Amino acid sequence: MKKWFSKLLLTSLSLGILVFPFSIKAEVLNDDFDLSRLKGLKLGYYIGSFDPIHLGHQHVIEKALKSEYVDYVLIYLAPGGDQFKNRTDLALRQKMIASIYQEHPKVLLTYWTPKELQDKFTPLANDIDVVGIIGSDVVTETLMGPDKELSEKYRSVFMRGLPLKEKHYEDTVGALMALKANSFLVALRGEIDLSHVDEKIYDRSIRAFIPSKDNSSTEVRNAIKNQKPFEQFLSFPVQAIIKQEGLYGLSTNLNNALRDELLAMQELDQKARSKLLNIKTFSEELWKDVQEIDSKNGQKLKEIVSEYGWPGVSIIGLDGSSALWLLVQHQDQDVLFQKQCLNLLKTAVQEYEASPKSLAYLTDRVNMNENQPQIYGTQWVQQDGKFLLYTVEDREHLDHRRAEMGLSAIEEYKKQIQAAYQLSDEDFK
Repeated sequence: MKKWFSKLLLTSLSLGILVFPFSIKAEVLNDDFDLSRLKGLKLGYYIGSFDPIHLGHQHVIEKALKSEYVDYVLIYLAPGGDQFKNRTDLALRQKMIASIYQEHPKVLLTYWTPKELQDKFTPLANDIDVVGIIGSDVVTETLMGPDKELSEKYRSVFMRGLPLKEKHYEDTVGALMALKANSFLVALRGEIDLSHVDEKIYDRSIRAFIPSKDNSSTEVRNAIKNQKPFEQFLSFPVQAIIKQEGLYGLSTNLNNALRDELLAMQELDQKARSKLLNIKTFSEELWKDVQEIDSKNGQKLKEIVSEYGWPGVSIIGLDGSSALWLLVQHQDQDVLFQKQCLNLLKTAVQEYEASPKSLAYLTDRVNMNENQPQIYGTQWVQQDGKFLLYTVEDREHLDHRRAEMGLSAIEEYKKQIQAAYQLSDEDFK
């Protein structure tokens, strides 16, 4: 039993932590979240429009966490529909952020309004060290701007945790006031010089300056508006959601019929495999069902690939793209077809139409099926009853290659597997 169960579990492990690698999940601050977990810790409060979130934002978050100036980062999206900006729907902006940080243990999101956020944090105000993460433009234009009287007014309310008036319960001003920041991390953009501020914004210290990539959401939106390349500014999931939803004036070419077909095929694939994982005694009948579904899906996939090549996210969306990859990943009975798809997928990735993560997983799957070392460390095997990472080429530089494809470090990946499947160190070799 152990042998067959491990085979199915290894199939699941090869997919990553989530059944759909682009599911919109993330750790969320809500009524189920125990805020006492944050007691005694430093919480980076990063508020912005994130319309859309870009690589510059991500760089700041990564540096803030790696520097250990903060233990967690709470990304708070400024609400839309106020007097400041006509922003993209809040749910879509949340979706873009969640698509990036779905597996990140130190990045938090919340759907609380500014009033709800303040009410939840107030009882713990003295136990959580809130660190405001702000851009250098906020310092030079707002908090220490040329209009001293106006800057003083901003400083008196900006991240002070003052009780909110009803008119600010759900707007941007309320978000800027909701939590009290004891200090700041300042992201430096461009050539802005802040050496004159003496590491303080009046009564609050600047813990550090973080060099930031010179990207902006406005730059992304303008590129799309002017029909110029924009993908280089964004992570793949964000690119895909923009294309899928037709955001910022981008025209869409979504083939909903094909997308729905792939999702239906994926559902059958997953249901069959779930049945095997949820029984105590091996069933030849259920295993035969899996094989039959894989065979039928393989025939249909060949028809799709013959007609479309590798249909990208512009055609089948983010979830459709994930489904296509999953189904090809399971075509182990036809490695030649997997190799054909791998070549098509490489081109799609180069054209920003498919995920580099998908390419990493399928590359390793094909290599393993041909008894060659894997490149990105996505595939596992069983040896002496324990799980073992399948042979990796140039193990020393594995994490670097994984990072290039948007994958977490191998040890972090192992921890994610353990958490998802209730495994311990004893289950690994």
